[in-house]
This record gives sequence, C-alpha cells and structure tokens, in this order.
Amino acid sequence: MLGYLMRNRLSRCTAVFALALVALSAAGRPAGAGIDELSPKTKIRISIIQWMPNKGAYEKWDALGGEFTIAPDETLTLPVIGTLSVANLTSATLAEQIAARLKEKIGLTNPPEATVAIVAYPPIYLVGDVTAPGEYQFQAGLTVLQALAMGGGERRLENKAEAPQGATGLVGQLREMDNAILRGEITIARLRAEMAGAKQIDFNPAAEQNRALAAAILKQEQAVFTSRANVLSRQAKSFSDLRTLLEAEIDTTQKKILGNDEDIASVQKELSDMKSLVERGIWTPSRLTDIQRMLRSYQADRLDLVTAIMRARQNIAEATRNLDGLYDKQQTEVSSDLQLQQANLDQLKLKKETTQKLLLEYLSNGDGAREQSSEPALAYTVIRQTGEKVAALPADETTLLQPGDVVRITKQAMAAGDSKQSITGLPEENSQ
Repeated sequence: MLGYLMRNRLSRCTAVFALALVALSAAGRPAGAGIDELSPKTKIRISIIQWMPNKGAYEKWDALGGEFTIAPDETLTLPVIGTLSVANLTSATLAEQIAARLKEKIGLTNPPEATVAIVAYPPIYLVGDVTAPGEYQFQAGLTVLQALAMGGGERRLENKAEAPQGATGLVGQLREMDNAILRGEITIARLRAEMAGAKQIDFNPAAEQNRALAAAILKQEQAVFTSRANVLSRQAKSFSDLRTLLEAEIDTTQKKILGNDEDIASVQKELSDMKSLVERGIWTPSRLTDIQRMLRSYQADRLDLVTAIMRARQNIAEATRNLDGLYDKQQTEVSSDLQLQQANLDQLKLKKETTQKLLLEYLSNGDGAREQSSEPALAYTVIRQTGEKVAALPADETTLLQPGDVVRITKQAMAAGDSKQSITGLPEENSQ
C-alpha cells in the first residue's frame, strides 16, 4: 500500500512538472508581457496536454497543437475545433475556450489543459521624416522614441537645395556656383582647343572672376589637354609607322618579283633548248622533267609574292581607315563632351540667377535678422486600427505602441522664442 501511494505521488509530481514546463514556455516569451488582447496577424503557439490516470502522467496532443496565425478577420482555425473568433480575447481566455471546445467535441469527462503562447506580434510601421521608413518587429513596451531609433532616427536632408537657406547659405551657394561656372568655362575652352587642333588653351577670365582660381583650373585643364593630345599623337604615329612599314615591304616584295621573273625567263629558255636536245636524243627525258618542275616552283613563288603584296596593300588601307577613324572618334567625343559641358554651364547660370533673386527677396523682406529664429521639431501621430475603425492619435516620445500601429513622424518649424508645442499622449489605457 505504501509503495502504491509513493508511486501515485511520484506520478502526480511528474504531471505537475510537465504542466509547469508548458506554462513556462508560454510565459518565457518576452513579447507576451503587457499586451493581453490578441490582434490580427499575431502568431501564437498552442500546447494541449491531458492527464491520463491509467498512465499516471500527462500526455501531450501534438496533432492538435502547433503554431497558428490569427486571420485579419480576428478568427483562428484549429484542427477538430474548426474556426474560433478571438475578438477581445486574451491568451488565457482563448486557452479556456479551446479546452472547452475540445471537451465538447471529443466527449471528454474533464477538459484538457490548453496553453496559448504568443510567438510574434504584428509589426509596426514607420513613415514620414525618418531615415529608414518601413516595417519593424514589435516588442512589448516599445515606445515611439524607440521605434524612431529602430528606423535610424529623423531624416537628414542630403540635398542642400532642399534645406531651408538663410542669407549666409545663399551667399555660400552663389560662391560655389561662381567657381563651378569658372571651371565649366575653362573646360569648354579646352574642348574647343582640342576640336581646333590648337597647341594650347586660349582663355581670359572676366574681371569679376577669381583670377587665382582661374589660373589653377587652367593649369589642370592644360595638363589634361596635353595628355590627351599626346595619346592621340602616339596612336596616330603608330598607324602611320605601320603604313610606312607595309609600303617598304611592298617595295621589297616587288624587287623579289623582278628577280623571280628573271629566273622564270632563264628556266623557260633552258627548257626550250632542252626540248630540242631531247628530241635529238642528246639528253634524257628525266632531265627535261626536272627543268619543268623547277619552272613550276618559280611560278608558284611568284604567285606567293603577288599575294603578299595584295595583303600588304589591304593592311595599308585598314591602317589608313583606322587613322582617319581615330581623328573622327576624337572629334565625336570632344563634340559630345562640349555639348554636355555647355548644357551644364547654362543650367548653372540659370540656377545662379534664381539664387540671386532669392537672396534679394530674402534681404528685402528683412528675413536675415530672423535667420536663426526657427528650428525643426518632430511631431508624432499614431494611426491605430480597432476593429473596423481607424484613428489618428497624437503621441509623444514616451507613448507606448501596440502591434500593427503606424507611426507618422513629421518635422514642424517652431519659433525659437516660442515655447515648444506640447503633444498630448495616448489615452491611459494605451500607455499602460
């Protein structure tokens, strides 16, 4: 009897330990703290166990458990049970409903033990003036400021033309434009000198332009001009030398042909004399055959020499085409660069004119004294869907977010002398 009681107690302890492990697996998820109600797109893990008195242990029903995702219409489809509505349910109440449904479906005396653990919440979304807008993983206790940090912080304007400019900024832009215009004009002068085949760049800066800067830029462009001219000259000389070499080869081959022709004439005369000697029986026919073979060899050599001359003349024509194409290509490239530089220069001058007008308007309106009177501030709005309703809620950096929230971040200019605009937080129930 004592052994039976000890075994029964041991089995009970084992069962309690197994149940505790399941409960710990549900409570061990850091994302589960603080957010009770289940929302659409939430991923959950369901574990179901049943006490088996005949075995004295809990048995886990793997076929009925597993990971599931709540549908957008706040429903959950499970094996055996079918479709459940999870609207306004928490993990604990969902577990109770699953246990009750299983008891009813299977016809159990006692309901099984069911636990629901949240694996992953729906993401949050960052939009507006943030460095990296997009979708981010939700974590329990996540605030608006933490979400902004996840998105890389507030967006910084990289394009200077987008940023608000004061008088100092506009003057700096005009100085940069003047330097760019000067560089563009010198580059255009260099390209025109290349097209004309000149030896150097002809450029005289205007009286209002920076002569020291113009001299430095002109020196750089002269180095580019000389380098490009040297490259073109070397390539042209290479083709010219090839033509000269081929012409010399043709002259040499023609001289060889003259010598070959003399050999052919000599062999033909000897062959003619040999035929009469063979006919009179003085020479044997084999000797006549040797002379005929020698004549054919000389004639074949002559054909090879003529072919070599034709090939050399073909190479001369190709070298001439390459030489002409080299200059044509250089002219085409320079013309294209010239058009591009001229378009950029015209655009710079137009931009300079616009900036000068903006500066004049800025100074005439007296805005220079208020140049530092404002600074951008961030405003936060949380867009939250509850059921079929979507609400835009004002927020601040400490506002707690919920799964599926969309956080809109915008910059607002505020006067330096004014107090910062106060932004109310979400209702108390949303920040708990």
